[in-house]
Amino acid sequence: MIDHNEKSRIRLRKKPQQERSIQRLEAIMAASIRLLTEKGISGLTMSEIAVQAGIPIGSLYQFFPEKAAIIRALHDNFSKSISDTTTTVFRGVKTREEACDRAVVALAKFHEMFTREPVYLSMWSATLADPDLKQLVASNHDVLITAFLADLGDLVPAEDQERMRASLKLQILSSGEVIRFIAGLPEEQAQLHLGQWQKFVKATLFAV
Repeated sequence: MIDHNEKSRIRLRKKPQQERSIQRLEAIMAASIRLLTEKGISGLTMSEIAVQAGIPIGSLYQFFPEKAAIIRALHDNFSKSISDTTTTVFRGVKTREEACDRAVVALAKFHEMFTREPVYLSMWSATLADPDLKQLVASNHDVLITAFLADLGDLVPAEDQERMRASLKLQILSSGEVIRFIAGLPEEQAQLHLGQWQKFVKATLFAV
């Protein structure tokens, strides 16, 4: 587990209240996205972020204690997009067949997100390289699985709930790797691989 002190290094130090502070935070996030997209995680340094955002380095540290906290803020936005998409896609599902069909739709939407926003690839690599961020990702997976089971739990017998939770965890981890892999392929090849993975997920979503 991560203790309080470790968590503090990946937290926003203060939530901006005044317009000037809000604008500075927005500039920091925009600069971080630009640097990650153009240079990857190696090009994301606190000094370079400050330069790109047009703010003093001291102002940057007022918001974020270190680079990992900025990655966390980007990841929070990314996780919200994933959660919102998942909730929308699976809303109103009544049968397993419907759920499997919606899973295929969700995978296509996640592929679109990674293709449309290349920064997600660099951000994901950064989370895997930091123990605290990696733990945060795992916790977010658990939240997503709990929400999924809350909506679709009636489709899974009580005795299968824990196995379903384990299966969903593996599906999320595997799908993440597939989506990141195909994001770097030419579109025709990406669609081929995506289609094959969609078939696999559809066939195994409720295989417990």
